[in-house]
Amino acid sequence: MTEKTNYAWPVTSSSKEEYSAFCEWMISNQKMLEHNEIAIWGAGIRGTEFSIFFKRNNFTKIFFTDSNKQKWGGYINEFPIVDIDTLKKKMATGRVKILISTENSKEIEEGLIKESYVKQKDFFSIKSILYEKYIEEFMRLYTNDILVMGDCEFSKISLTDKDMRNLGEMLKDELGEPATKVLAMHGMGLRSHYNLLRMQIAQGMIPKILVIMINLDTLTGKQHLLPRSQHEELLKTVYQKLDFCDREYEEYLEIVHERNKNLQAEFFTTNNINNVPMQTKSKLYMKINYLYTLDVNTEGIQYMIKIFRIAKERGIKVIPFIPPVNYELGEIIFGSKFKERYSENISKIEEITTEAGFKLLDMSYCLRQEEFAQPNTPDETANDIGRTKMANILVKNIETII
Repeated sequence: MTEKTNYAWPVTSSSKEEYSAFCEWMISNQKMLEHNEIAIWGAGIRGTEFSIFFKRNNFTKIFFTDSNKQKWGGYINEFPIVDIDTLKKKMATGRVKILISTENSKEIEEGLIKESYVKQKDFFSIKSILYEKYIEEFMRLYTNDILVMGDCEFSKISLTDKDMRNLGEMLKDELGEPATKVLAMHGMGLRSHYNLLRMQIAQGMIPKILVIMINLDTLTGKQHLLPRSQHEELLKTVYQKLDFCDREYEEYLEIVHERNKNLQAEFFTTNNINNVPMQTKSKLYMKINYLYTLDVNTEGIQYMIKIFRIAKERGIKVIPFIPPVNYELGEIIFGSKFKERYSENISKIEEITTEAGFKLLDMSYCLRQEEFAQPNTPDETANDIGRTKMANILVKNIETII
């Protein structure tokens, strides 16, 4: 008997905005959901995420389909992936609706319309509001006391949390939203943060304190080249909102546009990863993102230095910090070699930070394994208990230099 493939991504967390948008969609379509089964179109990361959201909200009348024929007959955990013909037969019963999970849904929507299906009646999509929320926060006036910049560590929540506030919200609650601005986006590198910081300053929003996240996985030799790290649409929209021109920013937009064409496949976003054991995935993730040999000439490090330089020129106090790493999982997988190799990279960052006149806040070992989104979480995503601990540490350090 042939074993069927489980194409589920090991999703343990999500952005607060994504989860909120999904819950709002469920509420607004409550009557439809009571009488229909849902076919999730897209058996990938976001589709897996949607299925977990449904289960969290006690809705399990779901199955999957996908444009990739290789996935037909497989599963996303307990939910089957059917072929297109089977989907059409199910749709003909009048008791099935389609929810498109892919972020770029235009092509799928056009295909469904050609088949005489009607949007918002037969099929639905949930628009990601991450960029919209980022731009809203970017333009928001505040007292210019504390600017926090980083990646999704500030916006993500664990799917098992009781306290659904993300880290950014926790910091605003403690420090006061009128005094605090949080600009966070998944996978965003330090060159983007550098340019966005310059645009904040150019608008007259010069922070007294800058809290900047230095994440090892954004400092690898290739991370800044990957399409998922570019956020071209976001950077363009931010620039369109401004009432002045900036040649350096425009040149960066041109670079981002070219990099966005680099459709490089990563190990963690290909079908080859699906049947790999979880511990092997974690080992590969940690090796690629934490245990590589950090090159201090890489783009990320050079733009970290430029951020420090701008801060010095403007009299901005800086708290550069390293987010927590699941070191206990790392030690289970790599033994004592984990801390040895990891610490070599942190030492290089600390040396550069000290030379720039700032003190590195190293939070690498502040969380226990059970304080991450899941004990086997290989990245830095924390659960609500872990986020509370992180918020307390950051607030304490901010208060010492206010």
